[in-house]
Amino acid sequence: MIAYDSALVSTSGDFDVRLETTPAGAAVLHVSGDLDLATAPRLEEAVADAAPTAPIVIDLSGCTFLDSAGMRSLVNASRSIQPEGRIHVVTTDPRILRVLEITGIDSVLAVHASVEDAL
Repeated sequence: MIAYDSALVSTSGDFDVRLETTPAGAAVLHVSGDLDLATAPRLEEAVADAAPTAPIVIDLSGCTFLDSAGMRSLVNASRSIQPEGRIHVVTTDPRILRVLEITGIDSVLAVHASVEDAL
């Protein structure tokens, strides 16, 4: 049996979420690095810190990997602001788009090619 150390999955230097508020009041969360089991709670905290009634854009342009825990955090984010708002996801990475399509999350969350399109 192989034991995995979670520090090897993702370290704090590999992942970041930066919150930006637009002049119109929308919250844009810029995600960089791997969005996985080790880092998904940080995205969920950032969503909770954003205004619940404002549109929230999760920019995955800098995201290098998305697993089921990351997808769960996107769905939880959508549930946490309903019915007040909607989560908009930004990505053009074909690997991440494919994961969103296969799982059907792209039918629950609005997926855009740029932050400007999402706003």
